[in-house]
Amino acid sequence: MLKRAITFLKPPVFPEDDEKTRKASYAHWISLAFTGAVLLFEFILRNTRATENLGVVDAALFGIALVGVLCWWLVHKGYVSLTSTLLVIIIWMASNGIATGYGIRDASFILNFATITMAALLLGWVASTIVGILSIISAFGIAYAETAGLFTPREYPVTSFVQDISVVLLLATVFVGILISGLEKAIKRSRASVRELEIANIELNRAQTDLHARTAELVATNEELQKRSERLRAIAEVARTATSVQSFDRLLPLITSIISKQIGYYHVGIFLVDEQRQYAILRSANTDGGLRMLARGHRLKVGEQGIVGFVTQTGTARIALDVGQDAVFFNNPDLPDTRSELALPLKVGNSIIGALDLQSTEANAFATEDVALLTILADQVAVAIQNALSYEQARRALREAEIASRQASGQAWREYVETLQTKGFRYDGIKAEALKEPPGSTDEKNDLLIPVQVRGQTIGRLRLKTSDSAHQWTEDELAIIEATAERVALALDGARLLEDAQKRAARETFLSEIGTKLGASFQLDSILRDTVEELGQNLKGSTVSFQLVNPSTPYMELSDEER
Repeated sequence: MLKRAITFLKPPVFPEDDEKTRKASYAHWISLAFTGAVLLFEFILRNTRATENLGVVDAALFGIALVGVLCWWLVHKGYVSLTSTLLVIIIWMASNGIATGYGIRDASFILNFATITMAALLLGWVASTIVGILSIISAFGIAYAETAGLFTPREYPVTSFVQDISVVLLLATVFVGILISGLEKAIKRSRASVRELEIANIELNRAQTDLHARTAELVATNEELQKRSERLRAIAEVARTATSVQSFDRLLPLITSIISKQIGYYHVGIFLVDEQRQYAILRSANTDGGLRMLARGHRLKVGEQGIVGFVTQTGTARIALDVGQDAVFFNNPDLPDTRSELALPLKVGNSIIGALDLQSTEANAFATEDVALLTILADQVAVAIQNALSYEQARRALREAEIASRQASGQAWREYVETLQTKGFRYDGIKAEALKEPPGSTDEKNDLLIPVQVRGQTIGRLRLKTSDSAHQWTEDELAIIEATAERVALALDGARLLEDAQKRAARETFLSEIGTKLGASFQLDSILRDTVEELGQNLKGSTVSFQLVNPSTPYMELSDEER
């Protein structure tokens, strides 16, 4: 029962519309208060009248109460605007209609003030203004009707006035209470909104502070990413240069120039450790001061001088600033603008071949986190230098091998030519005849001499002479002759190599056969006899003898026959 009463007295709530909920709460309480006031007025009338029969007034009051109940029902069904309009109309009509009984002095007319307030709460200031104007017109109308004698107001007993004014004041009190309660709730909501707004502003300021901090971090991160991008670009450029440039003398200046341009360092130098691993010698630099140092053979003692000496000994990168204990490193008149320096070891495997020296005019240009990325750059430089050195060594070895091959080929051809009886051939237009000796070195005016070369060694000459002294050799003729000389050289060298190969094959065959024959003999006489016979048969025109000697007898003490 109690729960039903609480539910009956509880105003409806519309979560999707706060304004509708507020007006519904006003209409709910006003309809209940109005219905209760009407019923209370009826109760007072019933107890103050002499008759107990129901009259027109009773029926009107019950009808008005029923309208109040209807308004309460409509509010709970969601018809808030309709209910508000009905309440304003019915209460205004009731307050002004009852006033015709006792005239303008009727206590019910005072209810117009509450009606105006109710209209403002339920329908807004426009409706409140309209109700106020209608109330003024009603007051003048009732007063005029009473003055003109259109109706005669009844006598208004004091007790009736007290009863009516009590009901009116009670209803007005309820209306004012509802208004004040609504205003207090609105103020509370406003204060809560202000607190929420203050909290939101505090959170917004905190968020804005965090945003500024994150923006600063983002800017710093972007700058760091840009630096890393530039350094990675420099690494890629060094790698590209390493694959495109094989000359050691050209490679180092290109590397220092690329690093300086891509990353923007004031001075870039490359030091290489000498063979005795005592000094780190400056081999390339990009600044004028560095070039002066390079010209005078600038070098640093490994492990003793500067951070380059430290790096080439330990293989560990080091950063130096122009303050504190590192200030001594910056007393270099050739590089007066240096304020910070970073030296990175150049490693190939576990071997330290030098150092990459980076210097900047900024006081704190290098940080610990830069070392990891720049170490990759140093590794690329080291690989490029090692590849260039290997290429130079390979070229030097190839040149030495070519010289040795040329010398061996020349020696072989000199020995081979001495064994030949026919030194060449000459064709005079009729037949070819052999030349026992090479022609003299005297050249006639119209003779054309074309050298025949094998591996840079001249092994012969083609001599051409025309019968017409006015004949000029054409380009086609010269091309044919030169091509012929090249092919002759290849053919002659092939024939010589074939002959040498055949001789070696015959020698190996002889050695194999004699080894097989001697291996099959187990008697001393047979081995000695077979040896001299085989050598004698192979070496035509030679007398071969074999004599055993006492091993303890020196070779110089033997007689000529014994030898």
